[in-house]
Amino acid sequence: MAESTTEPKRSERRAQARSIATRKKLIEATLDEILAKGYNSATTNDFASRAGVSRGALLHHFPARSDIIVAAMEHLLRDATAEIRDVAAKVARTEVTLGDFVEFLWDMFSGRVFYLSLEFINEARTDGELRAQMMPVVKDFHAALDSIWREFQKQADGGPQATLTALNMTVCLVRGMGVQTVLKDDPAYFRTMLETWKTILPHMLEAAPEARPGKAAE
Repeated sequence: MAESTTEPKRSERRAQARSIATRKKLIEATLDEILAKGYNSATTNDFASRAGVSRGALLHHFPARSDIIVAAMEHLLRDATAEIRDVAAKVARTEVTLGDFVEFLWDMFSGRVFYLSLEFINEARTDGELRAQMMPVVKDFHAALDSIWREFQKQADGGPQATLTALNMTVCLVRGMGVQTVLKDDPAYFRTMLETWKTILPHMLEAAPEARPGKAAE
């Protein structure tokens, strides 16, 4: 009688599931540690400790610090990209207004994703290897933003280029405000600018003249 292979297969699936779960915990722990301590101060021991696993388990999945750093960066930006694509789909269904869009960008550029991105971007300025690893993921991120631009362009009364310019200005505004929050803790100050911009933006999309061709903000 042939020996059953059901139990070994189940064991393999359980082991694989545990491995995937451990990897995910390590990546999330790495992002949390970098957010708490900064890119250069957070160590691999910190990553393992926060994830509740041994250093050996970390090294099994990520032999070098650069390996887990890149995996964490990719995870961060891919999750953000997926969220942006979801918003683009809602814009297409007219479920998201311009005001909602401004609030969505503000949430993204004044919170965890943005602060972590600043850590990676600052390091990538002088780390060519990290910069090269970031470029494809960042490209996907901006392609997702482009999909939102296209949906709003379809709905706008103004010309396509004017719409693109107005939306790029929105990104530049909230990104600059996000950087400013690092040194300025004044929610009312930022809220006033957001509400003012939400009033101005629809008029820009309706009546702005065509501008010189350009591309989406990066």
